[in-house]
Amino acid sequence: MLQKFRLFIIIGILVLIFLPGFAKLQELKVKLADIEARIRRTQRDNAFLEERIAQMDNKEYLEIVAREKMGVVKKGETVIKIIREGEDMPSEDSIKQ
Repeated sequence: MLQKFRLFIIIGILVLIFLPGFAKLQELKVKLADIEARIRRTQRDNAFLEERIAQMDNKEYLEIVAREKMGVVKKGETVIKIIREGEDMPSEDSIKQ
């Protein structure tokens, strides 16, 4: 009986010693998984941005962006804008620019 009690006490002490460390280990594993997920997202974002940077060296791509996003036109070109029902018509001043 005394041996069982000692064994119980020893097991109890070991649990008290190792349980906080085990809980901390689990917490750190969760943090590690979160950080690894953030690293993967950042690597994907970096790959996308590197691709965009590489496209900036392509003159045809820059021309497409300039035309579509910024409304740039070449000399001698005529811009035709289709206005759908319900849209406001541009003023004459904005057309002359």
